Amino acid sequence: MLLVSCTESSDPQFDIFSPDNVFEGDDPEPIPNLVIESDRIICEFCDGFGMVVEAYENQIFVGGMRKIWVFERNSQLTKLIQEIDLSNPLSLNSITIADDVLLIGLIDENGTGVVHQYINNNTSWQFELKYEIGIRQDNFGNDIDFSDSFMVMGASAIWSNSVNTGNADAGSFYVYAKEGSDWNRITNFFAENSFADDRFGSDVIIWDNFILAGGLSIPLHIYNLENETWSLLKVEESILTADIAHNENNIMYYSEEFGIQSFRVNTDASMETLNVNANLNLSGGIRFSGDNISMINGFSLIGSSGGQGAYLLKLTGNEWVLESTFTPSSEAQFEYLGVKLTPELALIGGNDSSNGNSYLFFEDY
Repeated sequence: MLLVSCTESSDPQFDIFSPDNVFEGDDPEPIPNLVIESDRIICEFCDGFGMVVEAYENQIFVGGMRKIWVFERNSQLTKLIQEIDLSNPLSLNSITIADDVLLIGLIDENGTGVVHQYINNNTSWQFELKYEIGIRQDNFGNDIDFSDSFMVMGASAIWSNSVNTGNADAGSFYVYAKEGSDWNRITNFFAENSFADDRFGSDVIIWDNFILAGGLSIPLHIYNLENETWSLLKVEESILTADIAHNENNIMYYSEEFGIQSFRVNTDASMETLNVNANLNLSGGIRFSGDNISMINGFSLIGSSGGQGAYLLKLTGNEWVLESTFTPSSEAQFEYLGVKLTPELALIGGNDSSNGNSYLFFEDY
């Protein structure tokens, strides 16, 4: 295994495990350390490591509260290639990546969001520009998704100014259109009949001519693109999403009342149920609007915040069946955080409250 110090120490003999190095009072913060093994990464003193996990080609992005670690993985060899520090007082809200564009949603101590865009210069990711709407406590950038021509960004804490004016945390989302290499904001939407604390825009997904948007206590809204204009198509009153993911037109979401549910949206906007035939222990629920569900090529990975397990499901016809269950071998008080599927790996982040360690597991499937 390989031990990597994430922050350089002026003392080359410094041993973070020494009993003499106890951090109390005004002592400096502990130095984060990574232990990289073939099947996992262990991070000590890494605040929130694994709360968000993304992947692009052979790179893996692991988010913590104040930092993003970028790893390169080839076969079973993993190495740290970059650390992206998040400027205080900003902390991580989301990570999304597509077509050599890395978008990092950040939030300040007041709840105001901003999205930083990075581009790949073939050696590292470099900051290029930022997106913001400049409204205090808007939570802008809490969730982001791409299609070939459009991008959507949630702002789940913005006050509604179109319906029931004055509703705090009603929520909204913004639509951007791609023009050349630029993304230009073209519109935004509030929920129908919105109320305070709906948190609309907590979950936003886009593909082809459809956008789906949900929130804490607002039904799922479906929008479609017609004659180059986005508009509300319908509101699915029976669908309340605590987290939602998609692979093209196959949708999976978590309902606090019904657990994991799934459906397919056809090109004519009709919907057909995809049965979930799997006994999943989600008694601890999953994090609201977290990265708890990831989908790719007929597979879905679900992480349970209660620590019972992470579950890999496979779509066979119109039915999801349990393919594998991943459980920590020795971390008795483990809590699953971000999950991500690549074509070869299930990436599972989490922490063990008994020792304060954070983890990223690599699981073949």
